[in-house]
Amino acid sequence: MKGLHVMLGSTYHRSIRYRNGAILLLVLMLGLAGYKGYSVWHKADLYARAAAEQAAGRDVEAEVLYMRARDISSFDYKNDEISAALSALRPVTELKRLFASLASEIAVSNGGSQEQARLVQAYAAYEAKKAEVAAADESAKKRFGELKDAYKLDEQFAAALAGAKKSLTALLQQGNGASAQEGESAMSLLLQLPASVYKDEKTKRKDLNTLFQKYDTTRLQTIFNQKSFEEALGEIVRIRQFYSERKVEAAWVLPKAETYVQGTLTRLLETNDVPGFLTHAKTFQNLKELSGSSSKVNAFIQSSLRKQTAKAEQLASAGKYADAIALYKVLGDYKDTGKEIRQTEIRWMAADPGVLLAKAKDNVRFVQTAGAKGLWGSEAIAAGVTDRGTLVTARLQADGSVVSTEGEIGGGLAVKAVSFADGLGAGKLPVVMLESQSRTRNARYTAYEVDASGLNALLDVEADGYKLQSAGVLLVRNPAGAGSGQEAVYKLQGGQYALAEVPQRVPDPSPEAKDIQPSELPQQQAETVVRLPLTITRTGSGMAVAEMDGLNVLLTGKFSWKPGNAVVTGTYTGETKILQGDRSVQAYKINVSHIEQ
Repeated sequence: MKGLHVMLGSTYHRSIRYRNGAILLLVLMLGLAGYKGYSVWHKADLYARAAAEQAAGRDVEAEVLYMRARDISSFDYKNDEISAALSALRPVTELKRLFASLASEIAVSNGGSQEQARLVQAYAAYEAKKAEVAAADESAKKRFGELKDAYKLDEQFAAALAGAKKSLTALLQQGNGASAQEGESAMSLLLQLPASVYKDEKTKRKDLNTLFQKYDTTRLQTIFNQKSFEEALGEIVRIRQFYSERKVEAAWVLPKAETYVQGTLTRLLETNDVPGFLTHAKTFQNLKELSGSSSKVNAFIQSSLRKQTAKAEQLASAGKYADAIALYKVLGDYKDTGKEIRQTEIRWMAADPGVLLAKAKDNVRFVQTAGAKGLWGSEAIAAGVTDRGTLVTARLQADGSVVSTEGEIGGGLAVKAVSFADGLGAGKLPVVMLESQSRTRNARYTAYEVDASGLNALLDVEADGYKLQSAGVLLVRNPAGAGSGQEAVYKLQGGQYALAEVPQRVPDPSPEAKDIQPSELPQQQAETVVRLPLTITRTGSGMAVAEMDGLNVLLTGKFSWKPGNAVVTGTYTGETKILQGDRSVQAYKINVSHIEQ
């Protein structure tokens, strides 16, 4: 009985579980049926309301309702009609997506320049959509207006753009606190902000010009202080290009660049760094993007070059030919100065016989030289005795070329002076007179006629002096040998001078003359008759200039003056002034009554 009782109990409990399970299943089925019924009703209601809104022209509200109806997908109720309606309302969907994206960009615009750039791009997209809708139909305009109001985009953009303006302006006001890239990025973004942020376009342009000019003043000064000249010019070109690409005039940049360039060039000239000046000037003018706009700096460069060229000419006029040529060569790195160099070299050769001889014979040492101008059809002529016992002549032709000859003068000559003896020869060939030491007379006089083939000896005599009586006739004072103690007549015969007449007693030209040395001339009383040895360096009509012991002596009288050593007798008249180059110098004047050469 007890086993039966247990079995009946177990059956009872199992039947209870079956009953409860059946009840739960029934409840679930009733719930599902109720939910499905509600969903059917809710979807039908949403569809009906959406269709009503669409029919009333309220597309935005209709699109929202159709989207909610579409999301109920557990059964098919007018799914095709809902899809067709949403397809027709796709512009609303796309517009909402756009506005949601724009709102998202605005939300992150409080960051750095990268986020502000996205803000500017978002505003540009918003304005582009506005322009597109403005040309669309009324329904599109209505949809746009409803969503714009719903998202409050105008208000959000106004606030975000004002904030961007403030932060970007503050960054530029830091000056060097921002890097060049950050600064120019901020400038570019400020230029892209709408004029409404500044009230209007005129105010925007004025405010930004003031801000940019102040920023550029600081950054340009930093560039000028820290970068090389070439690098600084490159930065200026880049800055001007930056403004040009953004159609900003930036009239303040070029004047600052001009001031910097001209100041740099001026400092180089003040320190006489002409090569540096020319290098910097060429660097500037090679940058056509900059030099093409700056007539001021170009005019300064040309003016400075003219002054340097004039300086070189002044150096040449003052006899400083080496300095003049050196300056012309430096200027030659900027412009062609070959003509000026050649002309100065010619002037130098004409003025300095040593230079003319060096042009004819390089690497030769001359122990005695002489020069003259305008003789024998040449611009200048020079003669020199070398340390190897030869006589070199060099003639500067009108075209600037140099013709030279060289010949042996024989050993045993200790040459004291070299001079040109114009008129001593028979033809138009140059004649060079050498005065050498003599043991018994004032000098040994040897004269050579110079032709293309070499030297032809005209005269070789030891005497106390000589003078040209007429063409081919010499009066030789106290010659050695025949005619000793007399004034002998020598005539040019067969290409050489030889004793021609019985010598006559030499008259004393001035028995009362006082023999002095040139250094004693300043101590003499005026009207004193003096006799002294001199070296004539310059000749002219009725006058000559001699230089001895650092003194200048002006000689006057009707003589055939010739450069070279001479013994002069005459009346000392006192001090006077003569021109030496472009300067007036002190000289002592003698009215000559007799000269021995």
